[in-house]
Amino acid sequence: MTMTGNNRFTLTMICFGFVIAASVLIKQSASSEQNEPKPEITVRDYAQMNVAVEDVLKEMPEITEELERIHLGHIEDEMEELLSVTKAEFRIRVENNLTKQEHSAEFMRAMAEKETDRYVDALRIAREEYGIHVAEEEVTEFIKKNVANIRNKEKKNYAEALGLTLYQLDYQFDRDFYVMDVLWERLTPIVMDEYPKQNGESEQSHSQRIKEEFFSRVAESE
Repeated sequence: MTMTGNNRFTLTMICFGFVIAASVLIKQSASSEQNEPKPEITVRDYAQMNVAVEDVLKEMPEITEELERIHLGHIEDEMEELLSVTKAEFRIRVENNLTKQEHSAEFMRAMAEKETDRYVDALRIAREEYGIHVAEEEVTEFIKKNVANIRNKEKKNYAEALGLTLYQLDYQFDRDFYVMDVLWERLTPIVMDEYPKQNGESEQSHSQRIKEEFFSRVAESE
């Protein structure tokens, strides 16, 4: 299903890179942390973006080091290197601050490790079982067509909080975020035969179920 730029922003950039690594993961897993109740509505205080990012950067100097490498023009070449636990943890911590939740540092680190491992395993299975390898050029082209043209206030505020230009945010800092988008674009048409659409199932629900089925295979392979 083709998505417009605005729809893609709503789905994958509503938290400026936090959702996949943070919001969805926390929603699925928070109940395992001492039976912590899950809020029905998550409210993000984007007015506090600068403070949220600044606080996490103080706790994670390795992210500051990455930002410095970005200013020097360094880009990781291997997809697996892009998918770092540290970057995932950073996004979870910022999301935690924006939503004023109080997840423990240990919990957030564990969630970052779990999510990153899932994505690395997904890339491995796609490569070994389907012959699909996500190339750097494909990620660059995806960003050019689907991401770089999105220039709203929230995204600009996030880039400013990181001390980055929008170009640096899209093509470098958040580059890992789009590796899985490229993988799904190539993988979904192939695995649709394995998980056919059910009666009455919408395209969106079918696509989501395919991902869930695929990730269940990833979990079994661990």
